Amino acid sequence: MHLRHRGTGEAARELAGSSPPFGPAFGPGVVSCTETIEVWGTSFDDPDRDFCEFRALDAAGREIGRMRLGGY
Repeated sequence: MHLRHRGTGEAARELAGSSPPFGPAFGPGVVSCTETIEVWGTSFDDPDRDFCEFRALDAAGREIGRMRLGGY
């Protein structure tokens, strides 16, 4: 699994609230507290099924949401 994208601030909150397949559709409570969002994913060379994983972090760097979606 590889870090594919990292966003902060308003851009992170927008992505956190975006609907699949382009975002995790976190609820309003998570979106409002998101300061950083990371998008992790597999590559063609990784074994098993492909996926993207969205991780929402608050201002202190604590994970407040995680969603895994199949595919790239």
